[in-house]
Amino acid sequence: MIRSIAFGCLVVVVAACSQSTERVIVAAGTTLVDSGVIDLVAERYEETHPGVQLSVVGESTALILELGRQGAADMLLVHAPEQEKEFAADGLAVQTSHVVESRFVLIGPSELKPEFEGLSSELALEHVIRLEQPFVSRGDRSGTHDKELSLWVAIGADPHRFDWYVETGQGMGPTIQVADQRGAVTLAEYGAFLAASETISLVDLDISGGGLSNPYTGYVVKGTAHEALASAFLEWLVAPEGQDAIIDANIELFGEIVYQPVGSG
Repeated sequence: MIRSIAFGCLVVVVAACSQSTERVIVAAGTTLVDSGVIDLVAERYEETHPGVQLSVVGESTALILELGRQGAADMLLVHAPEQEKEFAADGLAVQTSHVVESRFVLIGPSELKPEFEGLSSELALEHVIRLEQPFVSRGDRSGTHDKELSLWVAIGADPHRFDWYVETGQGMGPTIQVADQRGAVTLAEYGAFLAASETISLVDLDISGGGLSNPYTGYVVKGTAHEALASAFLEWLVAPEGQDAIIDANIELFGEIVYQPVGSG
């Protein structure tokens, strides 16, 4: 059985795993963890690879890359391309593969949808400024946070100067909950939004245009005790068997393909 674990518990997990070479620590973005998809995929892998156990750590990309630098995780699944460049350039990964791609959505109170539907991301954020609409940001150096900041930069705005702009410093799930409580707008990863949709009143505002794609890349960390096992898992993820597992997880959780596996269409 897969257990998603927080960063603060990782030391305990690593200590518990120290007597086994068969457990792989997979550090993944909270978007993948909160959506439920990574746990289902990892469970499928365990079913077909007896003796291998996967422990999933959900954190922001910044913390995940730091885990990789410390050798505290065997494989990373992240979605902040600019942050990843330095990690890769430092030679800290022995294997890299693009695994899946999802998309970002702007979510907010349902009464705002007629005003935002069909707007580009740039026009939508400009409208947020005009309305002085409360906006909740993750503010945690995650891939979602990086994307959000890039959208503000694209319109030449610094959101930190607005008193209606709030940073949670938390993951995707808690940030969506805070936005819901405040009746605010936030940028969310689509799968994490769908996973939370039954417990919140916020809706997808259906903004349009390009620039909202969300690619996830897997990195096998160089020099960990379980490097070979991590490589085997990453190779499986991008092979037909792993792609089928990703598709099945999508259908089970969402009834549609939210996380598009590489090479599946």
